[in-house]
Amino acid sequence: MPIAYKSNWEETRQRYAAWFKRDYTDRPIFTLYRQRETPLHAPLAEEPFRDAEDRYINADKNFKHLSNVYAQYEPVAEAFPQFSMNLGAGSMALYLGSQPVYADDTLWYTPVIEDYAKALPLRYDPENALWKRHLAIIDRQLELVRDTDMRVCIPDIIENIDILAALRGPQETCFDLYDYYDDVKRALGDIADVYMRYYDAIYERVKGDDGFCAYTAFNLLGPGKTAKIQCDFAALLSPAHFDDLIMPSLRRQCREIPNTLFHLDGPECMVHVDSLMTIDELDALQWTPGARNPGAGDECWFGLYEKVLGAGKGLWLDFWDLPPDQALQAADHLVHVFGPKGFFFQFQYMDAASADRILYTAETAWRISG
Repeated sequence: MPIAYKSNWEETRQRYAAWFKRDYTDRPIFTLYRQRETPLHAPLAEEPFRDAEDRYINADKNFKHLSNVYAQYEPVAEAFPQFSMNLGAGSMALYLGSQPVYADDTLWYTPVIEDYAKALPLRYDPENALWKRHLAIIDRQLELVRDTDMRVCIPDIIENIDILAALRGPQETCFDLYDYYDDVKRALGDIADVYMRYYDAIYERVKGDDGFCAYTAFNLLGPGKTAKIQCDFAALLSPAHFDDLIMPSLRRQCREIPNTLFHLDGPECMVHVDSLMTIDELDALQWTPGARNPGAGDECWFGLYEKVLGAGKGLWLDFWDLPPDQALQAADHLVHVFGPKGFFFQFQYMDAASADRILYTAETAWRISG
């Protein structure tokens, strides 16, 4: 029989489906990983990675590591066993001509656009070597998980001006908003067109027999097409530029992908929240306070949370870096202030006793009445 790392798949699917539909039934959804009393299976022999590149492309070694993690820690509540392999955050830049620069803790992309007149239009290229390489990695992932309940995730290909900044260079892209605004706008239209070509090709590979698919970022699982969308470059954009350049492609993604969550990265991006809330099809917002700022449980962000929840969107918050008891306290305070509807909390790997305290609180204090 296949190895089942998770025991409550059916209720997990129901809760994710309800959350993306904004039904918010039962209780807030959350992810955590509880240490097993006895490992689920004997550890698989792990081999060290040869170098930084091997860490990104070697599906077999990554699979053995994940298998060992899930053998020791059970994905409970809405956590699920997942297998993500990203060629960096924004791999669509590679499919459009950039080259990867591998490092132990990240992956960079080489700029390739020097002249918009020569580079545009940007087109879907099924023969791009790095695109074909990434598909081969995904195909290998699917082979490896065949005898488990682990989900292969859609990788973090990213979109809009974040991809253009990788292709052109961030500083050059800033100058281009003054010198080549029409070319920037045209390039973003091209990126919006090819995004769905790449996304759909991957989705058709990884979607499950149950109709659900997993997305690499933020533990997302949805019925049908599901994605995190973003614009980190928005920290450098005025509201007028954001509305003119970015909102059209975001609206298109939310129309074509039924289950969407926007990744809002840092206080500098908060100026665009009003615009984001006008996207009717957008289901949820993920908030990243950013380094050196108070964590997601701090009351300084409550104005943002009121706006998101008041617009009928879900709200995804991360307590991964907090010790279990502090994470529980922060989440519990939010539920008492705002009520349980709409929240998605992320907790970390933890011992069984700590996990059970969170599970007990969720079942007794976070239940949605009616």
